[in-house]
Amino acid sequence: MNDHPTSAELDGFVWNRLAAERTRAIVLHLLRGCEPCMTALAPHIAGLLGLAEPPEPVLSEREEAGYEAALDRAFARALRKAGNPEERTREALAVPLGSASGEVPRDLACPQAVPAFEALCERSWALRHDDPAGMVRLAEEARDLAERIEPGELGPRHASDLCCRAWVELGNAYRVADRLSQSEQALGRATELFVQGTQDELLAARLFDIQASLLGDCRRFDLAESALDLVFAIHRRRGDLHLAGRALISKGLYAGYQGQAAESVRLLEQGLELIERDRDPRLLYVALHNQARALMECGRLRDARIALWRIKARRLDVGGRINELKIRWLEGQINAGLGELDRAELALREVRQGFAEAGLGYKAALAGLELGAVLLRGGRTEAAIAEGLAAVDVFLSLGIAREAGVSVLLLKKGFEQRMADVALLEHVIDLLHQNEEPAGPQIRRPAGE
Repeated sequence: MNDHPTSAELDGFVWNRLAAERTRAIVLHLLRGCEPCMTALAPHIAGLLGLAEPPEPVLSEREEAGYEAALDRAFARALRKAGNPEERTREALAVPLGSASGEVPRDLACPQAVPAFEALCERSWALRHDDPAGMVRLAEEARDLAERIEPGELGPRHASDLCCRAWVELGNAYRVADRLSQSEQALGRATELFVQGTQDELLAARLFDIQASLLGDCRRFDLAESALDLVFAIHRRRGDLHLAGRALISKGLYAGYQGQAAESVRLLEQGLELIERDRDPRLLYVALHNQARALMECGRLRDARIALWRIKARRLDVGGRINELKIRWLEGQINAGLGELDRAELALREVRQGFAEAGLGYKAALAGLELGAVLLRGGRTEAAIAEGLAAVDVFLSLGIAREAGVSVLLLKKGFEQRMADVALLEHVIDLLHQNEEPAGPQIRRPAGE
């Protein structure tokens, strides 16, 4: 429909007082993203949520204003997160460096302090997957130890280098723990110390590498790519093609996050040509997984399947059950794109259940919506609607961003009216993917490289 629904029609739409044909036309019109109509619908969100009763009397302007304000408050309550689950942390691993208590002795001489510093960095890095809080604690201890070393013992410039390294690793630990503001401050301090030190190229590359990761986490991809250009240039000049290739792979990931699938494929292929595949199997896995995703998004579905087969053929350690589910999810998406609906359904059911068991409700609901689209394409409308409604309820319980929330409510309305449209369902799925973290795995750098 090209004409916009009137206010009266929106009322009728919300309270199921329109003919089915007109209701369907309004749903399609709204889901295609008509901004004026989406704005006009906002006061009616509580009705869509079932939080308000159908209006009976005609209200005065003053009463109407108060009523709309109440609806806005109901909308805010409905889409607010159901609560932030209390963070679960555990005590960080002790570092036995000669102290009975496990703490780092404060009077270590320089020959002992530098190895102790390296040990703390390594132990900190080892906690990155299971205990980000512990990673931060040990990185802070490493920073404290580095700053206790007297400059005269190493020389002022080399002492600045050691402190710079300590702040870089602490900045990375803060980043992994999602303490992004503190990460930015730590990397700022590291930059100051770098200028005071020997300005070693490898230390510069490490600093720029972690800065790129932080910028990527903050979705400042253009700046992240500029930092990675410097990392690439340093390693190529030094002849370390593996690390130069890793920088290109990181750029390929960021291109993918920005929807530049063809550029992502190009950069990932160039990076894969440079890296030593046995030197860092985790990097190889990250590159192949994201290459498969980018190839799928380019429409090169069979090439995407081959990239996933390479992961299995090499028996790469993908890093746990969640990443195994992400690979299976991508398999299901590729199968759906190739029209292999039975295989896609099997994969998506497994993924949905796996994410739900892991407590990842958003991902489980997304996989459920994708399963609904596959069922719909196979002509199983009632089963598709059941999957869709279950997924919608999860999204609403999680409290998602307003734009996505409105689209989910409209999708729910369509399902309840037994209206299902593959193209529009996939449009909402794409929107929800945009609100999610990157679907593919990301690069985590080992300490000391």
